[in-house]
Amino acid sequence: MKLLRNTLLETFVAVVECGGFSDAQHRLGITQSAISCRIRDLEITLGYRVCERGRGGFCLTERGKIAYEKARDVLRRVRDFDSELTELRDNISGDLRIGIVDTVSSLPGFPLVPAMQKFLSRKNEVQLEIVVASPTDLTQGLITGLLHVAIAPFKNKVADLSYAEICTEVHHLYCGRDHPLFSTQAEEITPDILQNYPVCRRAYDPGTAALVSASVPSPVVANMEAMAMLIESGHYLGALPDHFAQAWVHRGAFKELAHEEMSWTSTFYIAARESQVQRRAVELFLQDTMSVVT
Repeated sequence: MKLLRNTLLETFVAVVECGGFSDAQHRLGITQSAISCRIRDLEITLGYRVCERGRGGFCLTERGKIAYEKARDVLRRVRDFDSELTELRDNISGDLRIGIVDTVSSLPGFPLVPAMQKFLSRKNEVQLEIVVASPTDLTQGLITGLLHVAIAPFKNKVADLSYAEICTEVHHLYCGRDHPLFSTQAEEITPDILQNYPVCRRAYDPGTAALVSASVPSPVVANMEAMAMLIESGHYLGALPDHFAQAWVHRGAFKELAHEEMSWTSTFYIAARESQVQRRAVELFLQDTMSVVT
C-alpha cells in the first residue's frame, strides 16, 4: 500500500538504479516512451535537467546526481511511513534494510542466515534489502535512517545506537605462493622483517597499521576480495579473516604467517538506532538474531 506516492520520483530512481530507460521498463512495467514522459515532466517540475539520454547513453547531470540521492532518501522514508501505519493492523510489513560487511557468509557463528530463516517463517509482507558496506558507512546509514539494522565489527561506538555482541572473527597475516616469505621458516618471520615488504590494508581496519612501513608503498582496498587478489599476486602481504582465507590455504595458494603479533580478533555486533521506537519488523528481526546467537 502506498499512502504517499510520487510517481515521477519513483520512475526517476528506478531509471538511475537500472542504468537507463530500457532496463527500467521491466522494473516499472511501463514502456520506454511512458518513462521518457515522466522524466520530462519531472524536469519541467524541477526546472532543470536530471539526466542526459540519447545515442551516447544514459548519464546523470550534476544536479541529477544530487536529485537522485535526495529522491532515494525521500522514497525510503515514505515507505517507512507507510509501514508504520499499516502495522497498526497487526501485520508484519514494510521495508527491512539490513547492512553487513563483506565476506561473512563463511564466518562461524554469524547469525544472519538462521535469523532470516526464523524471521521469514512468520507470515509477512516485508520488503528486504541487504546492503554490503564498510562499518563506517553502515554506521552512517543507521544514523540517517537509510538502514534499520547493521552487523559489523564496529570499533567506534556511537551514542545514538545500541549494540549487542554476536560473534568474533580471527584474522591472520597471509602471503601468496609467489611471495618471498612463502618458503621462509616460521621462526624467521618477525615483525621487523615484515617492514621490508608492502602490506595491503583495508581503509576501515587499523589491525595492520603497526605492520605497515612508512618507507614501503601500501595499497588500500575496500573489501576482502580485492585484498585476496593482491595477496595472490605475490607482491603484497595482507590480513584476512581465517574463515575466508582457508580456501586459498587449502589449495596451497596462501600461507598463514603465524606469529602472535600478526593476528587479532574482531568482535561483531548487531546495531540499531536507540533513540526511536522500532517498527515491529525491526524489533522481531533483532529478537530473532539474538535468539540464534551461540
